[in-house]
Amino acid sequence: MASKSDSGEKRSRPDPETTDNLADDCSRNKRARLESRTSQSPTDSTQVPGASDADPQCTGQEFQSKEETSAHTVITSIRVTGVALGLRRLPAGFYTVMHHSGLEWKTENKRSSVKGDVVEWSGPIPIPSDPSATVHLEVYASFEFQPMLGAGEQLRKLTVTVNQLLDRSEKHTPFIFFPKDRDVASPCSSIVVTVERCDDESSDSLASRVLSPLCSTTNAPNALEDATNHGHSALSRYRRHGEKRDLERSIAEFERALNTCLPNHPCRAAVQSNLATAKFILCRVDDTNSSFEIPLDLYRNALAARPVGHADRPSTLIQLAAMYLARFEKQGDEFDGAQVEALLHEAMELSSTDSNEKRTVSFMLQLYAGHKVGVASGQSSVDSHSSSHLADKDPWSSSVALLKRFKRYGDLADLERAIGLLQKLVRSVSVWDAGYCGGLGNLGVALLWRFEHVGKLSDLEDCISTFKDANDLTPDGHPDKPSHLNNLGLSFITRFERLGELRDLEDGISTNRDAVHLTPDGHPDKPSRLNNLGKSFITRFLRLGELRDLEDAISTHRDAVHLTPDGHPDKPGRLSNLGNSFRARFKRLGELRDLEDGISTHRDAVHLTPDGHPDKPTRLNNLGNSFMTRFERLGELRDLEDGISTHRDAVHLTPDGHPDKPTCLNNLGNSFRARFDRLGELRDLEDAISTHRDAVHLVPDGHPDKPSRLNNLGLSFITRFDRFGELRDLEDGISTNRDAVHLTPDGHPDKPSRLNNLGKSFITRFLRLGELRDLEDGISTNRDAVHLTPDGHPDKPSRLNNLGKSFITRFLRLGELRDLEDAISTHRDAVHLTPDGHPDKPSHLNNLGNSFRARFERLGELRDLEDAISTHRDAIVLTPHGHPHKPTMLNNLANSFKARFECLREPSDLEDAISLYSHATSVPTGPISVRFRASCNWISCARRIHHPSLLRAYSISISLFPQLAWIGLSLTHRYAELKQGPNVVREAAAAALDEGFPELAVEWLEQGRSIVWGELLQLRGSYEQLSSAHPDHARRLRELSAALDNAGATREQSLSTFSESTDDSMHRTTRTLQQDADGHRKLAIERDKLLQEIRRLPGFERFLFPKEFPQLRASAHSGPVVMLNAAETRCDALILLANVDHVIHVPLPKFNLRRSAGLQNMLGRLLGDARATPFDDRQGRAATRGAGSWETLLSTLFNGVIKPVLDALAFSTVGDLSRIFWCPTGPFVFLPIHAAGLYGTQYSSPGHKLSDFVVSSYVPTLSILTRSPNFSVPPSDDLRLLFVPQPPSDGQIHLQGVARELRQISTVVGNSPSARTTLLESSVGTVEEVLGLMKDADWVHFACHGIQDAAKPTDSGLCLANGRRLKISDIIGLSRSRGGLAFLSACQTAMGDEGLTDEAIHIAAGMLFAGYGGVIGTMWSISDRLAPVVARQVYEYLFRNGTRPDHRDAARALHEAVGRLRESGDASFVTWVPFIHVGL
Repeated sequence: MASKSDSGEKRSRPDPETTDNLADDCSRNKRARLESRTSQSPTDSTQVPGASDADPQCTGQEFQSKEETSAHTVITSIRVTGVALGLRRLPAGFYTVMHHSGLEWKTENKRSSVKGDVVEWSGPIPIPSDPSATVHLEVYASFEFQPMLGAGEQLRKLTVTVNQLLDRSEKHTPFIFFPKDRDVASPCSSIVVTVERCDDESSDSLASRVLSPLCSTTNAPNALEDATNHGHSALSRYRRHGEKRDLERSIAEFERALNTCLPNHPCRAAVQSNLATAKFILCRVDDTNSSFEIPLDLYRNALAARPVGHADRPSTLIQLAAMYLARFEKQGDEFDGAQVEALLHEAMELSSTDSNEKRTVSFMLQLYAGHKVGVASGQSSVDSHSSSHLADKDPWSSSVALLKRFKRYGDLADLERAIGLLQKLVRSVSVWDAGYCGGLGNLGVALLWRFEHVGKLSDLEDCISTFKDANDLTPDGHPDKPSHLNNLGLSFITRFERLGELRDLEDGISTNRDAVHLTPDGHPDKPSRLNNLGKSFITRFLRLGELRDLEDAISTHRDAVHLTPDGHPDKPGRLSNLGNSFRARFKRLGELRDLEDGISTHRDAVHLTPDGHPDKPTRLNNLGNSFMTRFERLGELRDLEDGISTHRDAVHLTPDGHPDKPTCLNNLGNSFRARFDRLGELRDLEDAISTHRDAVHLVPDGHPDKPSRLNNLGLSFITRFDRFGELRDLEDGISTNRDAVHLTPDGHPDKPSRLNNLGKSFITRFLRLGELRDLEDGISTNRDAVHLTPDGHPDKPSRLNNLGKSFITRFLRLGELRDLEDAISTHRDAVHLTPDGHPDKPSHLNNLGNSFRARFERLGELRDLEDAISTHRDAIVLTPHGHPHKPTMLNNLANSFKARFECLREPSDLEDAISLYSHATSVPTGPISVRFRASCNWISCARRIHHPSLLRAYSISISLFPQLAWIGLSLTHRYAELKQGPNVVREAAAAALDEGFPELAVEWLEQGRSIVWGELLQLRGSYEQLSSAHPDHARRLRELSAALDNAGATREQSLSTFSESTDDSMHRTTRTLQQDADGHRKLAIERDKLLQEIRRLPGFERFLFPKEFPQLRASAHSGPVVMLNAAETRCDALILLANVDHVIHVPLPKFNLRRSAGLQNMLGRLLGDARATPFDDRQGRAATRGAGSWETLLSTLFNGVIKPVLDALAFSTVGDLSRIFWCPTGPFVFLPIHAAGLYGTQYSSPGHKLSDFVVSSYVPTLSILTRSPNFSVPPSDDLRLLFVPQPPSDGQIHLQGVARELRQISTVVGNSPSARTTLLESSVGTVEEVLGLMKDADWVHFACHGIQDAAKPTDSGLCLANGRRLKISDIIGLSRSRGGLAFLSACQTAMGDEGLTDEAIHIAAGMLFAGYGGVIGTMWSISDRLAPVVARQVYEYLFRNGTRPDHRDAARALHEAVGRLRESGDASFVTWVPFIHVGL
């Protein structure tokens, strides 16, 4: 393969074993045992990590009112006692709601941190002055404070009169409540309401104190609030009555809330807590331990969303602790107990004195202490009975518990608190204290973990310094000495991996050796220290490539596994590291035995790791990497699928916020990219980029893994560029790879890999843009990559291969023989160093073969050609069937056979080439561009010897051709891709005609022309047949198609905005472009998959496939359709008639491609600057230079093309005007077919011109005439005609005739009142205004400047206000369905692009495909003087009957108007010929 990706696994905190992401797809074992101390007893307690819709209810005031009032009686305070008495859930706050007179007031949501279980609110609430009026007071408990979701739980409801309130207030008598049914005690035992009467003089000041409304009382709760409220109500009923169905209803409602709540919603944590509470209760009711993990996960996610400082963190800590306490009560697991302690201690620190939270924490700690009695203390790795001063206030056990919790869940807040406690500890005791070294050791562990999590180098330096101090203070012979050496060695290795200094690597190995040596045989820590030493050996192997280190690593890891007893919790981790070592040896030596041993060992590691274990994701990740390695070696799709499935599980099981999440995402992204490379599924490529983006985003700047993640994201960008050719992806790939190289320190073992990938990106950009600077940068960077890769390194061949490709690229550009020799020499080395059976061997052989053929083409030595053929053969033999590189290799071998045929003229060589090209086109997984290129080569060879496979070659080529312009690309890119085969369709039609298949010729011409427009028509189809048989599929297809249509239009608008962006808005626009492009591609992929699904339905196997001739014949419903084909060897007219079941084939023997191109050139000379001037004044000019004349041009067309067609149709009666539709190809597109005839005084009588016999229209594709929507509008409807005149700010020459044109059209419309026509006019003429008016109008008339943009045809458009254009890309986004007429009284509106003659890239076609039934356009510049004349006469014809006009009469109206202009003698050819009608 040309490039490699960083794969493998980042260290995971909870386990002593994991692997790291490496460049070039080599995994390192980076998980190692870090030993933390508890008092003086050495233990392995911690290890080195590896790899709302509801608004806040109050802000600042205590009361909020719904409406200001001038009431003279107000409530000044509300006091509630016993507020939490008997409440079975821990509340976050309390509030009251007051109702009367149809209004509502809500008090502040007050914290439950209140003394004496009393809550009091003060502030004015107006109440009615009428003593008999009724008021309602409700007291609620809320279960989250910031922000509050839903109403919470209603505690009490008081309904009284104003008089009762006044009486109680005056006597200071509370309203007393008794326990509710079945309750021993109920919350809210009394309410005291203080009421005051105010006189008139104070009413104004009172009104100013009344709070502004919070929300309307009539507002219904949204879906999220509604589900939450129903959930609380059901849970409250369950607590009162104990009916399980109420509990289940509560869970269902809270689940509905969770499904409604978006991931980034501010109330998501509240939703998760509510559901966790209900699920927890169900666990207790059902007495099932296995279900505890679900509410635990929900609470943990809620806690992660409520960091330190969040108002609801204390209550969430308590809720989570309650879960662990419940499980501890049942199972006695010490881990659960440690969690209870750590969570409650943190909650204690965060809770205010005498608060409900504080009291709850104290009670739970007492409860926990009682349950701890009798639990076996031997399971604990923490010595909580140290006599050291460190344990005076028990911060030691708290710090260890926090480290354990961080190890399991990855919450950085836990790690920060542990570091703070440990730093305080080591500062507060003497160096000679018995626990000082243990504190230093654990502080070092915590600092190392924070470095791995955050990437701050100062943490790593502090960690090493701390470990050194601990080691230096520990005398030789002390039992803790090996432990401190172990940790110090690991920190050296970590710094080496960060900075690449070999000194650190050697120090790490030396220190770890000492740790092992000093640990006596039989010691329980011996396996752990052997494991870490093995990790050091594998790290040095990956840096220096010494096989001795690899063997030592495997041997040491084997010993570690062997010495670890079965059932030991570290056994799976050590098996995982041994498996990684086997995988590394396979990648070095290629022995399949090692790969199988690696997979088997990883499987054992996964199997021995229980579900729910924090290291399960790590083990799955390593197993997934091994599956992917075996796939790369053997090509078995089963391994690929297993790899992706396993990596998915690893990602799924890794909690958000966990430091290993980016690693698992990174490897999953690599797997997606591998499947794309193998199967070509675009969904996989998009998933790879999306997943890699997430991995990069989750890694903070400065983190040592940032370069690796960037490297893989850059590779995915380059892969997408290779597939689609979007320059944005190439630039993103280079930028990202540059960042990866820049962030990788010199000497780092991954530096060569990232240089290699960056160099490849430079070469790719050179091949696209041709900048020599990129070529030189590519060679230089690839040289550095090779130079920095030690001999024997498994990736040396790959980097030599890329350097060789760089040399051959420069040779082909500059022709220096030295580069050619260097390329062959470098490719030979790459092949020689690649072991047999290695998956990259075929690729390296292929590139060597290309180099041999290049030298043959330069020097003519037949020996080189023979070597090329032999080498290419070997490459193909070694490439498995279905591999995406197979078409490229087949094509290259075929090219070599073709070259030998040119040299030796052996027919068998050409036969072999044809066979190979045929095979290359038929491989379903290869890149479309490669397969299409192979089909073109096949056609070229087959034509030379009239091979019988020629029509098959054309058939395959035409089926591949539209796929080049995939619908998920931008318009400009799609048209650029179609330039790969501009003539293949016309030549295919000619070949079909040579063989006597005119119907096939028609099918091919339709399939291979106006491809982009045809796809747009498909998006806007109604799919009636599918709707009848499979309505659900039809609905999904309509929805997806509409979304894709809109996304494409949005993307084009973003691209247009980008081209007009200023520097300060460029970055924002670029981000929008990326988002629009991503969304567009994803919808296209999803629609492609749905189409595949539909085509598997019986009877729909050819759904939306190209139409066959019987369907195409229906396009001739309004008159004959004539396709004019211009090929190299022949020109033909193909006539379709609705009532004739075959094509009327009219050969045009007087014409060929050269002749038609000659007429096109003559037209260009005749037009002179009338056609060439882009910003004209619509003033037509007669040509004054160049050879030929209009008479010659038009008579040649008439005699050579038109007359044979008229004869075939038996059109001989002058004046009997039939409609005829011309569908030209190639040079015919630019010739004025409609004006063909014999001109001059001798031909003045009728019968010598096409216009004497027919009314001509043009169509870019037959499908435009066969689409099903009926554009007729009921006669009773008014016709809305939009007139868009030249705006004064268009930046163009002022057109004098526009005002006259508007007046004349207005006069015509005004003289036909019964036509019920409303004339609309654009006022400011901006693009946005005109587009908005076009959506509502039935017809549109433009009288302004038009431009056919030769540089970027899709930017062709009509000149509007502020110097902007209404571009083709804007027009097609309209997606109208009403039909109607678009009259484009502007220049160059039906001109087209000479680079893609058969794609009809002009404004008139854009109007047609936007939904207008017919368009009047212009083939070149028109006269400002005569344009109003033509417009007036067209509208006079259309409105001649005084009834609503029909757009289908526009062709005849234009025919009549131009005929009168022509016969008037007032117009030259150049002024009347350009007007044409397009469409129906």
